Amino acid sequence: MKQTITDIRVLQEPPAHCELFLDGELFVVIHAELIVKFGLRVGLAIEAQVIEKLIAADEVMRAKNRAIEFLREEDESPRPRPRNKWDVAQQLEREGFDARAVETAVAELIGSGHIRDRKFAENWVRRRQKSNPRGKTVLKRELVDKGVDTETAERVLAEVGTEDELKLALQLARKRAKHYQRLPLPTAKRRLYGFLARRGFGSETIRQVLAQVFE
Repeated sequence: MKQTITDIRVLQEPPAHCELFLDGELFVVIHAELIVKFGLRVGLAIEAQVIEKLIAADEVMRAKNRAIEFLREEDESPRPRPRNKWDVAQQLEREGFDARAVETAVAELIGSGHIRDRKFAENWVRRRQKSNPRGKTVLKRELVDKGVDTETAERVLAEVGTEDELKLALQLARKRAKHYQRLPLPTAKRRLYGFLARRGFGSETIRQVLAQVFE
């Protein structure tokens, strides 16, 4: 069933928004850009399906604008860090945007380069290597838990060389091995093996580390 636009009123607050009246009654407040995009004007008869698309498009636009503001605020903070799609989606959901608008907005922001999961993953791995070393298995799980897709996580971790991972594991093992000095050698090796395995280092890396720590 069609309804007729009887009035379009520009609002001062919030900026760039308009009140849309259908058949003499306020129907919705929408972004002014959508008035132009959909060719809306007083006297135009609108199908219900078009109205639904209009509302959905407005929700996506608002979600995108808020996400960009959120990303800008983070960039300007004293200690900025890249935000991935999970961070942005969580922020938008907390602010009340519906799930479909959040999904669409995030997808479009990834396409436009505003959200860069690869950069997020690279920084995450770099920070871990410096402050709290982990093997690739754990790092991959952490990245996936943060919303990074499996393919991106694997590509980033593939750039971590075997020698780099061995060096990190060795540094971690030598520090940890001090706790096992009074234990019998087989027990110390077993415990250090478990410690490194829980931090995501592979069996071959652990074997090489044990050989150097207990040489």
